[in-house]
Amino acid sequence: MSGDAYAGVAGLYDPATALFLDPVRRLVAGTLGGLGARRVCDVCCGTGRLVAQLRRAGFAAVGIDASPAMLARARALCQGEQAFARMDARRLALPDGACDATVATFALHENAPDDRRAMLAEMFRVTRPGGHVLVVDYLAGLPASPMGLLVALAERLAGREHSRNYRDFLARKGVAGLFQAAERPVAARYPCLGGRAALVVAPAGQAVAPACAPARP
Repeated sequence: MSGDAYAGVAGLYDPATALFLDPVRRLVAGTLGGLGARRVCDVCCGTGRLVAQLRRAGFAAVGIDASPAMLARARALCQGEQAFARMDARRLALPDGACDATVATFALHENAPDDRRAMLAEMFRVTRPGGHVLVVDYLAGLPASPMGLLVALAERLAGREHSRNYRDFLARKGVAGLFQAAERPVAARYPCLGGRAALVVAPAGQAVAPACAPARP
């Protein structure tokens, strides 16, 4: 986790995105409440706005991120609460089944294909059987629209690597294709961001029992 790709934009992130992302955060919080989740991990939590909202609503929410600059903003927002940790989302330092739910909001599309698959796998690993994995990200194959043009511009301005990963994500059928490729069934899907994205809710699978030792002849 060397370097910090968000060091230069952490202070601008909320002013630039809150108008669009706060309604998404409210959708996530309401969905988590309906699922009966309590222990929630926000993966790639950024400036911590979702974690702060969830904690105000009574959730035992924590956030992890690889960016020290973003985490500094998150800790300031939550007034020093120990709700955040620096962590690699591809290798979460959390026990199996530690959470009732895990959430990633517009985080997977900006990562390379192998990394986003690893991140999703880790979210399922740390979510208890009977819990839920929630991912908000872009849909693919949509007709052009003003919101679509705005999203494409924002992704291009985020940098060459970010933009390349975004285009690859859409080429692989977006958030729907992500779950399809992982062979994870989806329980619900809620449109957001003017229909350009969706909140996907997937149940965490039951823990796989260890294989029995072969019987002696």
